[in-house]
Amino acid sequence: MAITFEKVLVLKNIPIFSESSESALSDLIAGAEEKTYKAGDIIVDQDRENHYLFIILTGEVHFLDHKEVIGELGARQYFGETTVLSPAILPYHVKAVSKTTLLRISGSRLYQMMALHPSLAKGFIGELSRRLRQEQVKKI
Repeated sequence: MAITFEKVLVLKNIPIFSESSESALSDLIAGAEEKTYKAGDIIVDQDRENHYLFIILTGEVHFLDHKEVIGELGARQYFGETTVLSPAILPYHVKAVSKTTLLRISGSRLYQMMALHPSLAKGFIGELSRRLRQEQVKKI
């Protein structure tokens, strides 16, 4: 998936970017890295600090606490949103289940683009707030 237009369409269908303009998403993609992993590759190590947002273009990943699968995501989903703007060590590994292609966006790049395109910040903050509310409701 090398064409920026296709990536913009993928991002437009992800809640954190759905309200962002195509121009903002094109700028964001221009500074992102496309990385492909083989089945079994570790994408994020449990013992390392993460400061990236990952968007799964193709494939599937598992979240592992040691060897136990605690979650999974597939194409057009994302992870790293809780550490991209405030780097932290993740309490799990992220492993490619099959050949997986990701768009990797650094926290510094995301901050730059949010400053240039406030719609990116609005969508990102809105989605994180929605998720936080969902977690609070689960605890009640």
